[in-house]
Amino acid sequence: MPKAMELRKVAEILKAFGIEFDSKTGGRHSGKFFKDSKSFPVKSHGSKTMLLPYALKGLIKKFGIPDDIFDR
Repeated sequence: MPKAMELRKVAEILKAFGIEFDSKTGGRHSGKFFKDSKSFPVKSHGSKTMLLPYALKGLIKKFGIPDDIFDR
């Protein structure tokens, strides 16, 4: 089970899989991770925003990345 991580660290990890983060989409206090036609919205209050385990699990499921990617 992944532990909470900072948004900037998650974005850095996912960049290797071709998944980008755009803070200007999704509304006033949110952004989206996207790749091709898939997207995943997250709350964003700056780069130090903490993503909780449920959001990390959602990213894993949505984009089909390895289950242990955030345990490093």
